[in-house]
Amino acid sequence: MQSENSFWNRRDLLKIGGTSAAALGLAGTAAVPIQAEQAPATPAGTPPDTPYPKLSIITPYSPQKLAFAAQAGYEGVVVTPGTAFNPNLSDSAIDQILATARNAGIRIVSIEYFAPNHTDPDAGKRAAAQADFIRALEFGHRLGCKFVGTFSGGQPGVRMEDQAAAFADVFNEKYLPVCEKLNIGMGWENYPTGVNFATTPAAMQAVFDRVPSKRLGLEFDPSHFVRQYIDPISAAWQFKDRILAVHAKDTEITQPILQQVGIAGQGWWRYRIPGQGIVNWAAFLTVLLQVRFNGGIAVEHEDQFWDAPHTGDLADFPQQRKDGFILARRFLEQYLPGRQA
Repeated sequence: MQSENSFWNRRDLLKIGGTSAAALGLAGTAAVPIQAEQAPATPAGTPPDTPYPKLSIITPYSPQKLAFAAQAGYEGVVVTPGTAFNPNLSDSAIDQILATARNAGIRIVSIEYFAPNHTDPDAGKRAAAQADFIRALEFGHRLGCKFVGTFSGGQPGVRMEDQAAAFADVFNEKYLPVCEKLNIGMGWENYPTGVNFATTPAAMQAVFDRVPSKRLGLEFDPSHFVRQYIDPISAAWQFKDRILAVHAKDTEITQPILQQVGIAGQGWWRYRIPGQGIVNWAAFLTVLLQVRFNGGIAVEHEDQFWDAPHTGDLADFPQQRKDGFILARRFLEQYLPGRQA
């Protein structure tokens, strides 16, 4: 049974469901218009919001991992989908997740939802992907989040300008009405891959030129610019008003290997925890502080030096991976105000 002080109830869920159907234009669905009202309050017992960036970790959901994040001095978590954490969960399951976070003393700052290809060339797959992502926006809202991370989509062989126009149309027509009703934002990570065309400043600008609303922005990861030989500090200044979330990850360039294999070769770069690559974190975080960014700066731990193999499915992190998160927090917090462990 849902608790009386839960910020979400089934009446709200039905209203949002109507909004989603209307936004997608689903045939045969009777949309129930959402009322003009304030967004739900932050779930009771959640650590209070602050005007500062929120040091977080990206993690699958488990009570042990949320507890570790708080114990290690982090303020929040950015949670990735899985069997125990996805838009199909019942109200009572979401209540339990919120209670777990509350008991740990940690905020669920945002969620990641990268699977949908928003501009899939196949019309049926594209419609299904858009419906799936709207459900992810609703899921984030039910958790009290203000942001959902994703990719920008991809259309093989299509010009960048045309892909930008296609993605902008999807956001303006399908996602923006839902984002406004739910008081939530969305944005894409700049990870270079086939279903994420907008990973360079030129492509990002092409999208934003077509999207006036600041509810669409970036999940900015400086490490991905480094491996593309793009200056992340310059990109951060260019898009400072569109940075809605941050992945804190570094990139190490191994010059002896690079000189042998070139940028088209393998093994010349690897991801590291913040402070152990070449990103200028003082300069990057200065940009965020300049614009009073108060979203999540989430450590994305992909550093094999501080990890143990074949442990991703464990309920808790192995100690070596915990050490990486601890070192990352110690490094980043020297540049940031707010709660200190």
